[in-house]
Amino acid sequence: MNRLLRALKWLRGTSWPLYAASVLAANLIGALAVMAFIRFLIPMPEVRSFTGEVPHLQVIGLTYLAFAVIVAVIATLMLFRPVLAWQRHPEDHDPNMVRNLVMRLPVYQAVVCAVVWVIGIAIAVVVAATTSSRLALVIGIATTLTGMVVVLLTYLMAERLVRPVAAEALARRFEDSTLEPPITQRLRLTWIMTTALPVLGILLLALGQRADFFMGNAGELIPGIVALSLTALVTGFIGTTFAIMSVVDPVLELQEAINKVRRGDTNVQVDIYDGSEMGVLQAGFNEMMRGLKERQRVRDIFGRYVGTEVAKRALEERPTLGGEDRKVAVLFVDVIGSTTFAVNHTPEEVVEALNQFFEHVVTVVHRNKGIINKFQGDAALAVFGAPISLADSTSHALTAARELRQELKGMTLQAGIGVAAGHVVAGHIGGSDRFEYTVIGDAVNSAARLTELAKDTDGRVLTNAATLRSANEAEQARWTVMKSVELRGRREMTQLARPIRPTMADRS
Repeated sequence: MNRLLRALKWLRGTSWPLYAASVLAANLIGALAVMAFIRFLIPMPEVRSFTGEVPHLQVIGLTYLAFAVIVAVIATLMLFRPVLAWQRHPEDHDPNMVRNLVMRLPVYQAVVCAVVWVIGIAIAVVVAATTSSRLALVIGIATTLTGMVVVLLTYLMAERLVRPVAAEALARRFEDSTLEPPITQRLRLTWIMTTALPVLGILLLALGQRADFFMGNAGELIPGIVALSLTALVTGFIGTTFAIMSVVDPVLELQEAINKVRRGDTNVQVDIYDGSEMGVLQAGFNEMMRGLKERQRVRDIFGRYVGTEVAKRALEERPTLGGEDRKVAVLFVDVIGSTTFAVNHTPEEVVEALNQFFEHVVTVVHRNKGIINKFQGDAALAVFGAPISLADSTSHALTAARELRQELKGMTLQAGIGVAAGHVVAGHIGGSDRFEYTVIGDAVNSAARLTELAKDTDGRVLTNAATLRSANEAEQARWTVMKSVELRGRREMTQLARPIRPTMADRS
């Protein structure tokens, strides 16, 4: 009893009750409609005498109808039993088996419906043949045409109603486009079964009257022709509607998903519930989105190591060894007293302090349109003007140096900052299997030497006069020139410059 209650509770959360009711209603309506058509709209004396000679005919028909409903329900439950078990305990079933079964459910349901109709048609023809072979032929043709229409409508409804389960079964993978009839075949069959067959019935009525197959005047055929015409309109509309939905619904969902992607949402996925070419299209969209997310993830991770601009350029172009001459500005930052700090603190504390320190460095550099080219232990090298060209790169670098001086005030770690501008070779250095983007030139060496001097200079920020002259006038006004010194490794003198104290305008 408890198991039954759990099963009923589970069924209420699914579409199976609606599925069963829809399929059963379609078949019952079809059976009753063909019985009424034969009884009241076929102008044949045999029909009336047949019902009179076989007094229990209606009882036989209704009995088989009830029997067919029971058999169809049992066959459907047996067919769906693996799917029901999989929905309750998905980990206990082979996903490939379930995937194939779910996608073929509409076809299997149509086969069950066709078998029930074939048996019923055979019984009706055999019983009618005891009265008249002509009546057996009429009943056979009428019920066969009706059964074909009902079987197709059953398939179309099943395909529509099984979508939620199909989407669940195909959520992880779908590669096969042969699990359901192709879209072209579906559309053609829909037209044949729902429009061509009723029209064929009208033609048979007309030809039968012309050949004196039906007794009575031609006016008696009008009700039957009207009924078949209305049937063609109704079944054609229903069948075409289902066929349209099987194509348009996935297309509209894909269109909505694409619009979300255009708005910047990269977490879009569409449900896969079609076993034909449309399912391949749905799966292809999901695979494309997974590839896009992976590409963005790689770019994000790659950019954290080499810089966003370098990563973007590497993904868009094939990197090659070598470089190009570029006019850039270089900012070098080196921590003061890092060796002593490392001796007096644990490695974890050293790493935490360096990360906090470099967080400020990265923020200021990126704010001024530079890139962090590399971290060298307790030092960092920033480049302005490569790999992406930057107008007035020198001014951006000098501004970053001044802002960084203010950012680092009050921190545990302090640093010397040097800025130099000039021509460098910017490109990929290393081997064919492992290389990095870097800059090499006199500006890099000058920035490093200026950083050494800055550690012992008031303000701890230095540049040279040549670099300062290449900046804009507004930036030059914020610096003052100093004495000339001989930098290590050089023979000529270099005139130094440092930022002046912040003015009232700067503070505001």
